[in-house]
Amino acid sequence: MQKLFYYFLLLSFVVISGCSEQTIVAKKTAKGEKRYGGIITYESPEMVYQFFPLSCLSMYEQRAISPIFETLIQFNEETKELSGNLISSYTISKDLKTIDLNVNKGIYFHDDICFGSKAEELTASDIKFTLDFACTSHKLNQQSELLTSKIKGAKGFYDSFEGDLSKGVSGIKTLSRYSLRIELINPSPTFLKVLTHQSMSVFSKKAYNYYKEKIKEHPIGTGPFKLFYSNENERVYIRNDKYWGKDKYDNQLPFVDKIMVKKQKEEKAFSSFTTQKTDLLLSIPANKINSLFGTLDEAKNGKNILHKLQYRNGLKMNYIGFDCSSSPFSNLHLRKAVFHAVDRENICSDFLYGESNPALNGILPEGAYFQANISTTTTYNLQLARYHLRKSNYKGDSLVFYATAEEGSSEMAWCTFLVNDLKKKLGLKIRLKTGTYKEKLISIQSGESQMWTGAYIPDYPDAESYLSPYCSNNFGNSVRSFGKYKSIEFDAAFEKSTIEVDETLRNNLFNDCVSVMNKEAPVVPVYFENLLVVYNLNLRDANMNSFGILDFSKAYIKPIK
Repeated sequence: MQKLFYYFLLLSFVVISGCSEQTIVAKKTAKGEKRYGGIITYESPEMVYQFFPLSCLSMYEQRAISPIFETLIQFNEETKELSGNLISSYTISKDLKTIDLNVNKGIYFHDDICFGSKAEELTASDIKFTLDFACTSHKLNQQSELLTSKIKGAKGFYDSFEGDLSKGVSGIKTLSRYSLRIELINPSPTFLKVLTHQSMSVFSKKAYNYYKEKIKEHPIGTGPFKLFYSNENERVYIRNDKYWGKDKYDNQLPFVDKIMVKKQKEEKAFSSFTTQKTDLLLSIPANKINSLFGTLDEAKNGKNILHKLQYRNGLKMNYIGFDCSSSPFSNLHLRKAVFHAVDRENICSDFLYGESNPALNGILPEGAYFQANISTTTTYNLQLARYHLRKSNYKGDSLVFYATAEEGSSEMAWCTFLVNDLKKKLGLKIRLKTGTYKEKLISIQSGESQMWTGAYIPDYPDAESYLSPYCSNNFGNSVRSFGKYKSIEFDAAFEKSTIEVDETLRNNLFNDCVSVMNKEAPVVPVYFENLLVVYNLNLRDANMNSFGILDFSKAYIKPIK
């Protein structure tokens, strides 16, 4: 009874506080025909259970923290340039090894009991603390590979870390309340790009010292929204009335009162959007595309939803991973047998309806970050696959192949086809197992699954982001690192690329990395997926970047007349 009464009180508080907020916001007027108020609702197949930036590995987790936390630097996808976000400016020394950052003044963290009754301003001390934490072996830090090999003193701090953050990394120094200096080991063409990574968002030193490890359940950032509550079925964000950001009309951001995210399967999320129960759709089942756009006659009769499609081309890599450290896939020839038996073009044409691009040349997509300069043999080659199978001495072991695929989805269709195709053409005994992303991690780490599907997009705008988890000298904790791939040849080429500032030479080194991975087959690149989001036209100025992060800071709701 007490629990029921608690939930009733919580619900009452949600209703009352929501109404009072809407009353306050309703009095505001916006310039440029923008509007204050309203709620954005959308559905997602995966929910998130913690909100600490450095613990966030998946795209779903990084989406979940993006309304709350902000990065130091932003990447402009139109101009391909970096610009300040929480910082006002930065300077780089002539030898490219010292970077000074100047913090924007007047940015405050969300109000919280950990700050008492005072407003807590963001300072250089918070940024140093965030970067120091990113260079520790603390269990909450799952992103240590991003900075530890780049900053002076970071590796020593990582190796000797026993919980004390008071001293920090020697190469990160606060110069004043609003400035700090970072000293690098070598020139790094990617360091500033890494600071655009959502997991590198800044958090409060005082909040961490107050909450300690419970900070993952108490996210306190500087972003346009605050987390109101979250459970296994939904999460709700509310407007940060003290947000520092303004738009070009000098309107105080954000415009909307709330964001509601509900857990839902892909097929049902499609139905929710088409019946206008939600404001945006994060993916369209390949077999539903035509029904979304409808026919010309339906459009004339007003039966179609007025919508806007935002499309991000081919950066999401979908692959098959192996446990390269354990039998049977510790055997190179067995990995190569699967590598050459996967018909990527057939998967894209028959199961993905041509909406994805087959990964014929390897793990890096050609485009803004990489240009292939190597000629590759046909990846799908059954004769070569059978040759490698004979060389592998495969004894008919039963293999578990884990796919995070929903029943009836296009991914389930191609994974089922692939399992049957590998049985038929190579005689591999494979059992398909499906479930959630979290369940997949448990299955891989326990040794139950020896191969699995994986998908990722770059965390920052550089080819290095695709390759970094495969370097054995990194300390990554992503699902890609679960393959335990080690290659002296790959490591040598990759580490040279991390300090090479000449773009042509760097691109050549990336090609060397791809050549090694194609030769040693630690993964089977299958296809590059196009990211897209569909918005109801009543929702204006929402944005998704090429890394799958949603930005609602400037979004507003205004019905179409």
